[in-house]
Amino acid sequence: MDTLQDATKNSSASKTPAKSPAAVKTIPQAEPEGSGTPMWLVVALMVMTAAFAVLAILTIVPRLRPTEPVRLMDQAVAAWDSGAPADFSALYARDAVVVHADGTKVTGLGAIVADAKAAGKAFTMTRTGDVSATNSGTYASAVYRYSGAGRGTGLLVLQIEGGKITQQWSYDLP
Repeated sequence: MDTLQDATKNSSASKTPAKSPAAVKTIPQAEPEGSGTPMWLVVALMVMTAAFAVLAILTIVPRLRPTEPVRLMDQAVAAWDSGAPADFSALYARDAVVVHADGTKVTGLGAIVADAKAAGKAFTMTRTGDVSATNSGTYASAVYRYSGAGRGTGLLVLQIEGGKITQQWSYDLP
């Protein structure tokens, strides 16, 4: 046991004495010049963020409003669903042509209204898909369901000129 104590004393005696605080040099903290974010960068990021927000709004808002072909398609489906003459006169040109899936051709606004009335009050028509339109807005198409004097699914194609439907084609889908 004495040997252990002697060894401990000898090891502590052989250590070099601690240096005084004046002998220790402190290294200054290394800081980059102009630390912090430059103001112009903050302003640039804020301007870009605002620009992207405006661009997003300008892109999304027009898509929320239906285009003329979409509006006319929805109103045409509603007109055939209701069978009301006033609905047809607001949508179809006086010399409009409707071609049914069976090939029957109906010409003129008066004949189209009579054809819709002949379908009967039990006839219903509902658009089931999105409206596709050409870039010019001259043609529009949509899938619809109907029931009444039969039941099925069809494709409705409209030709649009001057804000009115000039021709309409219906095709039965399997």
